[in-house]
Amino acid sequence: MMTNAGGFQSNFPPNSFGGGIYNQPSPLQRSQTYNPPPPSYPPQQPYAPPVAPLQHTNTYMPPQQPQYPPQPQYPPQPQYPPQPQYPPQPQYPPQPQYPPQQPPALGRSNTYMPPQPYQNPPMYPPQPAPYNPAPQMARANTYMPPLARPPTIYDTLGQTGPQVPVPLASPAPYPHSNYGPSPNVPTTPLRNYGTQGNFNPEKDCEALHKAVHGLGTDERAIINIIVNRNWAQRQEIRNYYKSCYGKDLIKRLKEDTSGNFKEVIAGMFMTPAEFDAMCLYKAMKGAGTKEGVLIEIIGTRTPQELMQVKDAFQREYNGSLEKWVRGDTSGNFRNCLIALLQCNRSMNPNPDPNQCQNDAQALYNAGEGRLGTDEPTFIRIFSLRSAAELAMINDCYTRTRGRGLLKAVDKEFSGDIKRLLETVLGGLIDPAGYFAKRIREAVKGLGTNDSKLVRVIVSRSEIDLGRIKQAYQTIYGRDMLHDVRDDTSGYYKEILTGLISRC
Repeated sequence: MMTNAGGFQSNFPPNSFGGGIYNQPSPLQRSQTYNPPPPSYPPQQPYAPPVAPLQHTNTYMPPQQPQYPPQPQYPPQPQYPPQPQYPPQPQYPPQPQYPPQQPPALGRSNTYMPPQPYQNPPMYPPQPAPYNPAPQMARANTYMPPLARPPTIYDTLGQTGPQVPVPLASPAPYPHSNYGPSPNVPTTPLRNYGTQGNFNPEKDCEALHKAVHGLGTDERAIINIIVNRNWAQRQEIRNYYKSCYGKDLIKRLKEDTSGNFKEVIAGMFMTPAEFDAMCLYKAMKGAGTKEGVLIEIIGTRTPQELMQVKDAFQREYNGSLEKWVRGDTSGNFRNCLIALLQCNRSMNPNPDPNQCQNDAQALYNAGEGRLGTDEPTFIRIFSLRSAAELAMINDCYTRTRGRGLLKAVDKEFSGDIKRLLETVLGGLIDPAGYFAKRIREAVKGLGTNDSKLVRVIVSRSEIDLGRIKQAYQTIYGRDMLHDVRDDTSGYYKEILTGLISRC
């Protein structure tokens, strides 16, 4: 028997409930066992990756390149599909051309001859009769003044005689004197297409009215009257038509015609000054400017002609031609055009050799004799000297420098001012050759520049169109009438070929 701490005696051993069945674990013992609550942990912070320690600011670590293991080298793959291998081809010798080309025979009308540079006087090859070439200079240092122009119908306006056209009271005659008066050269009357004996302006007005009145237009009747009347007679017809029918003839013709044919017949019934003013107005109105028209008209007309063109422009379009030109051009090109429009060119037919030699030296000093170009010197001499003086200046320049002024202008200038100076020189010294070149430019190649063709033929029809036709044959070896006929059609072709054939 054991005694516990409280003095109570028990027969059971410590930590036991006695013997017998009490020594077995009771089934109720586990449910009665006390399980303490789980410990309460403090709230956990979210996981943050550790921060790499800062490196020293003075420590540089170059970027590391990843070290990849070497890659296996694969053998080259065969081309798929396999291409056939062709053997080298033999080299054959050049084959002869078939059929063999023969050089073109000279002297035929279908032979093309490239344009020749301007020469003074023109060195034309001998021509078959009836054309007689102008006499050439015998020695290089011998000056021969330019030949006098052929007489035109404007030289005889106001004179009396059975073959003289009716003079006009208004507008004033429009003389053409590129080379100035030549009293020592005998004048021969120009071929007259309408004379006092059979010319009746009233009957022509009636025929024109029938041609445009009613349904349809009789174009051939209009062509017949235009081609067989000269400029003065056409002006008489225009005045009579307004008196007979109260309408302007040009406006009436424009209403019943169209295209290039309309431009030709309208130009043929205008005065030369009105026609030039109209061409200049069309070249400058609207957006852009046709510099070639300004160069052709202002660069080739005499001071008397330019004065009448300025008056016609002011009268028809209520504006100053000089103001229009100043607003549509710029630079030295504008300065040269304005200088020409002052109409101060000399008309002296007897140049002073010493003065011409000084001008030639001044042009050399302003161009080829210095670095750069003195443009005002060229503009002054080209706008003030007469045709005879420019011809002698060109001869002096050629004799002392071995080449003419055209070569100097081509070397020192470019663009529009270059074309204008070349036109002034060529149009005064050799107008027939210059306008022959313009017609050739209008008809050669594909297409036709109809505005240029109409402008040249209408404006030169009763001045020097015959000489232009001869120069065309001489320079290009071609018939101008044939070329114009091939590049035009219809009534437009008929009136142009009629005007060329009558010269």
